[in-house]
Amino acid sequence: MRKIVLVCENGASTGMVMKRMQKYADDNKISVKIEAHPYAELGELIADADYVLLGPQIGYKKDETLQKYPELAKKIDVIRPMDFGMLNGEKILKETIASIEKNA
Repeated sequence: MRKIVLVCENGASTGMVMKRMQKYADDNKISVKIEAHPYAELGELIADADYVLLGPQIGYKKDETLQKYPELAKKIDVIRPMDFGMLNGEKILKETIASIEKNA
């Protein structure tokens, strides 16, 4: 089972996206666990995650995050603002899984 972690400032706004992603995964029998957390907890979560998605509102922290965890650079990205705003869990999940498989 893959583990995808979504992070934003407090973990609240990504929670809605997480629910849409998980629903799509469950409906399509995709084995994945998706969690939403505040950015402050990232250090405790990143090693066990297959992929980390930053909410667009903290996308500016991507460079900082990559500097902190350079060995994990291939599994960190920012959710596109349009997909985030539209709560497009299906598209976000499909793109994330494609990235995981590409970098495996």
